[in-house]
Amino acid sequence: MSTYPVGIGTKERPTPQGPTRVARKASRPTWYVPASIAEDHRKKGDILPAKVPPGPENPLGDYALYLSRSGYLIHGTNKPASIGLKASNGCMRLYPEHIEVLFRDTAVNTPVLIVNQPYLIGQRDGVLYMEAHTPLEDSGTSELARIHAKLKSFERASARTLDWDKINTVQTEARGIPVPILELRPGAEQEASSPLRIEHPAALYGRPELPALKLDAWYVLVGDMRDEIEARRTAAIINHQGPPIPARVLSKDSSYRIVAGPFSDGGKARDAAKRLKIDLDIDGIVIEPGRTI
Repeated sequence: MSTYPVGIGTKERPTPQGPTRVARKASRPTWYVPASIAEDHRKKGDILPAKVPPGPENPLGDYALYLSRSGYLIHGTNKPASIGLKASNGCMRLYPEHIEVLFRDTAVNTPVLIVNQPYLIGQRDGVLYMEAHTPLEDSGTSELARIHAKLKSFERASARTLDWDKINTVQTEARGIPVPILELRPGAEQEASSPLRIEHPAALYGRPELPALKLDAWYVLVGDMRDEIEARRTAAIINHQGPPIPARVLSKDSSYRIVAGPFSDGGKARDAAKRLKIDLDIDGIVIEPGRTI
């Protein structure tokens, strides 16, 4: 079994739940812009073409699985910062390296079941586990009642008393990983809690290399923030737009300034400022060459 983080639909256009299947697959897909999305962008002053060919501007990325539910896909993305967020128009986005594996390993007509299960329980090697994620706004109460009913049923069937304080802690922390909540046989929990060795990649996928600052270039001032972590988070999101917009954090007095660029001309700087407004609702200020950033 493999598990991948995904980006899902917004509150206004949620990802539909229920059974479907993989109807077809496409490598380097062309994106045919739906009328509803084109209209949304038109209202923002962003006129989209009827179709977007493969390449860095294509929001489907390099691989797409088209579902039998018309208009919905499992696909890559040119905006990896959106993974883990409710940011799509209903499709499910994966990181580029993950969709490549899923595309290769998934056959046409493979059944797909889209579920919303923020709370999971399961047994392995004599230990009962619980996994909790932050629920969507409209599902938390019902899903929590469902999982509590299962746990109470387990208590009755096994004649074991669960540690409900620990269960509530797992639910509240919502760490998204399985946590042992009951030892079903002596010594099992100690075995289960043995540390696992995790290897991190030598380089982060898609991490953009920032070009050097230049005095004769154009820039976009994104903003000033008091919190360094928040400033770096914002710069990282901008860097992982599709295509990337180079952005960095500069320390200035007691604040942290986020600057996008350099850009070779004013047109490219203004285009970047427009994308920041449309995609992230950021009002950037274009800075001409020679001005202090």
